Amino acid sequence: MLNNMGLVIQKLIEHMQITLIAVLFAVVVGVPLGIIVSRSKKLGKLILGVANVFQTIPSLALFGFIIPLPIIGGIGYKPAVIVLFLYALLPIIKNTYIGINSIDNAVIESARGMGMTSRQILLMVTLPLAFPIIMGGIRVATVINIGTATIASLIGAGGLGDFIFRGISMSDTGIILAGAVPTTVLALSVDFILGLVENKLPVSTIGHVITNKKIMKRALVATLIPIIAIGSISYIKSMESDEVIRIGTKNYTESRLMGELLSVYIENNTDLKTEISELGGTLPTFKAIQSKNIDMYVEYTGTAYTTILKKTGDIPSSQEVYDTVKKEYNEQFGLTWLNPLGFNNTYTLSVKKEISQKYNLKTFSDLTNYSDKFILGATAEILERPDGFPGLKELYNFNFKDIKALDPGLRYNAIEDNSVQVIDAFSTDGKLQELGLVVLKDDKDYFPPYYAVPLVNNKTLEENSEIRPLLEKLENILNDEEMQKLNYRADVKKEDLNSIATDFLKSKNLIK
Repeated sequence: MLNNMGLVIQKLIEHMQITLIAVLFAVVVGVPLGIIVSRSKKLGKLILGVANVFQTIPSLALFGFIIPLPIIGGIGYKPAVIVLFLYALLPIIKNTYIGINSIDNAVIESARGMGMTSRQILLMVTLPLAFPIIMGGIRVATVINIGTATIASLIGAGGLGDFIFRGISMSDTGIILAGAVPTTVLALSVDFILGLVENKLPVSTIGHVITNKKIMKRALVATLIPIIAIGSISYIKSMESDEVIRIGTKNYTESRLMGELLSVYIENNTDLKTEISELGGTLPTFKAIQSKNIDMYVEYTGTAYTTILKKTGDIPSSQEVYDTVKKEYNEQFGLTWLNPLGFNNTYTLSVKKEISQKYNLKTFSDLTNYSDKFILGATAEILERPDGFPGLKELYNFNFKDIKALDPGLRYNAIEDNSVQVIDAFSTDGKLQELGLVVLKDDKDYFPPYYAVPLVNNKTLEENSEIRPLLEKLENILNDEEMQKLNYRADVKKEDLNSIATDFLKSKNLIK
């Protein structure tokens, strides 16, 4: 954190922006809805039902659902704010409803007996008395959103979640803490400040503020200023993004490295600027390029063939797989596969050296006879993908004692401390070298070839004529061994990704 304080502050500001604008919108919408709920049983049930639905959908799923939606979807700041707004609604609506209903009817009748209108009772009696409870809902919504906003990094929204997810995938506690500590401090600080407002602000002051037109106008202006300021910053950023090449990456080291490599290479050989957005797994990244929220990313031929195109049956040769995805992606999605980078990052299964020796495990078939003794740790993606574990289990007749879904980086922590005994892995992972794991041979050739290839939106190539010939020069610049060494530098030596990419490109005389 000390070495990267400028970046930590930048991510903290991004985090605050996303959370603040979402909660402000939720207050503007949620309090009136809470008033409606308190006055109409039919509408109240509908409003609370809808708010409850959004609250019960897992946040990660909601972030994933919103990517392909028109207008409100995509990646980045806007969809993140929308999701957090939806999450903040329920506690604000409920507490407004509870606060209003908690007021003694005798107080309302007394106000009515004094000749006050319904509007006056609402503004001068009901809302001031209910304010502490309403404020409690706003407080809960804000604190929850500060934590949930970390997940927004998976759709390229930035914030402190960038550190957390990168640290998890790299098994780097320091990077995780660089995101977790400021998030915790921010949540506790905001909770403390809002708690003071909730408990210390007199009811008479609230009533005076609500009924005084001058004060209300000033409060409205004070509320609108941050909304307009943040909205303007977001708009300016979106306008600027049209002038840069937006590079996507998945949420693991090798993909991040490939994103940095493309970024450094393009910026050093053209006048174009680049912007890197880290997303979730294969599907969110594909949806992002399909909807033109990013311009390019490095994809794997086998992933495209089975996961996106959903091809089944016998896997053809690597050249046939490449030709198929190149043709069908262009025809179906308007996306171009350029020349392969050279390395084949296929899936494999790995075990510790002592287990391999004890049970004489060299191939997947060898593992079949002992699979019931072991726990498998694998990424959630490979456990669900058609080219992943379901087909692998059927072909090899695996019967593991248990299966645990793990983050890509945590697989290696799990096998190191013996929480699992078998993990799925990429053949170019640097951690394989560090831990001395034995890579088992896929002796029935289940996995297709996974050659890494730059995938670019056709529109981007049309608008930037220099991109295609430039990226085609990257053909076969990396073999499997070289890629594993680069991953080793990132995952094990904890070197800066941009520096690794720059060093490599200089060694190949691709940049000066």
